[in-house]
Amino acid sequence: MEAMSKYFSRSGRNVTVLTTVKGEADGEFTEMMPPGVTVLELDWRGGVRPFEANRHQVPKPAEQPVQSGRSLTRIAKDAVMHMFGQLPDPRLPFAMSFLKPRLAPEVERAVREADVIVATTPPWPPLLAAIALKRRFHKPVVLDYRDQFSLCHEMPGGRFAKALELPIDRSLAAQADALVTISEPMSAYYQNFHPDTHTILNGYDPEPLEAVLSRIEPVDSRDRPLIIRYMGLVSEGRIPRALLGALSRLKATARVDPSMMQFEYYGEGRVMLNYLQEHHPDLSEFFKFLPRVSYSKSLELVVTSDHLLFCENSIPPKTGEIASASGILTTKLFEYLASGRPILADIGPQTLAGSFAVRASDQHFVSDDTNAFEDYLLSDSFRKPQAVARSDFVDSLSRAAQAQTYLALLDGVVAKSKA
Repeated sequence: MEAMSKYFSRSGRNVTVLTTVKGEADGEFTEMMPPGVTVLELDWRGGVRPFEANRHQVPKPAEQPVQSGRSLTRIAKDAVMHMFGQLPDPRLPFAMSFLKPRLAPEVERAVREADVIVATTPPWPPLLAAIALKRRFHKPVVLDYRDQFSLCHEMPGGRFAKALELPIDRSLAAQADALVTISEPMSAYYQNFHPDTHTILNGYDPEPLEAVLSRIEPVDSRDRPLIIRYMGLVSEGRIPRALLGALSRLKATARVDPSMMQFEYYGEGRVMLNYLQEHHPDLSEFFKFLPRVSYSKSLELVVTSDHLLFCENSIPPKTGEIASASGILTTKLFEYLASGRPILADIGPQTLAGSFAVRASDQHFVSDDTNAFEDYLLSDSFRKPQAVARSDFVDSLSRAAQAQTYLALLDGVVAKSKA
């Protein structure tokens, strides 16, 4: 929200963000809204709440181990999601509130004054909200897909759920004026739904990253274990199977031990913890599972790591989900590339994400081969990590650059709607 809005406003555009009310469960809101950006938080009835960043900060212990297993609530949620996928979303009332006969005055004023409406997914209800506003106020709409809605390899749901999501996604996309996705494979998928589909990368915001880099001391890994960090959600496809296989072999032959390296996972790491307990209990002392941290703290952890662990597509995607799996380019990948730290990527170099890491620097290790990982973990490149210079390619991935491409697209959509 903050990064693109910031660069839009600097180009002389007024931006209003309509979003759901954030609660303590959503965590700490650390984004600073720049001049020219207004945030309207809506409750489930469509009423506007006063916006105040950081009002939900809750002190957390520095280390709070992630628990393995699943609670009864989690089991129930998983069952519902398997049956109905993403459709039963808690933000559906937010979308439905735009169908009410009377909107909050602030909301109606913002929509009437808008030249274009942009809706971002996931989650999917903002897409529904945008189409409702398009019909009601006759405004052009751009639907922005950070992940695929239908046939998404990272989203839960059985065959019935996927069959429900596909026609809904197709219908919403067809009613938009244009679509935006984050990669060429994803654009190829959505061009089947709408001919005017564009690729604009997630990218990274250079300003907060530079601010962190300016106040952090250079990484010095002497006289301590190497710290390899993974930030964010772990799914079945994000388990570093080649790395784990290599680490297990090396430990079995006493060539590595936990005093030499530690892997730190921040965020929802239950899937990884369960996998370790079931398949690699011998490696438990190499891993720590820590709670989610704020965005600013996350950047600090990234730039002070010895290596950054990245993993995608460690299991083959299901039939019909190949486009989603091949087109994933997460924001975290771009932040890793711009951080100046070497990446330990458990992914094939021929994949889209893998090719970005290879192109960014030859100091990044990119492989899905267990033997290659075994050799690399014993190498000086791994044992004595060096800072990675930012290449011209990485500079081109910044959101400052991507925002200008986005603005040109929005200007074209607005001009076409007025022609």
